[in-house]
Amino acid sequence: MTENHYHFYASSVAQWATTNDKRDLRQLLKLMDKDGYPYNLFLVPCKHDAPYEIKMYQPMVKDTQWLGFYEIKKGKSK
Repeated sequence: MTENHYHFYASSVAQWATTNDKRDLRQLLKLMDKDGYPYNLFLVPCKHDAPYEIKMYQPMVKDTQWLGFYEIKKGKSK
């Protein structure tokens, strides 16, 4: 496996999580969806274990890209 010099960071009002050696993007999105809160997703241009500051639920790393705000679709109530 190649070593990534970037990772994905997701945050909601209830939790935050990143991709890492054991969690890929698909697993990260599934984890955040399961929690049930809307969340933001970022592409962070550094390794997942690099130290960096978080402010207002956002990573403070130069050239971080905001990828979007994701809302959980609720099923129709009967």
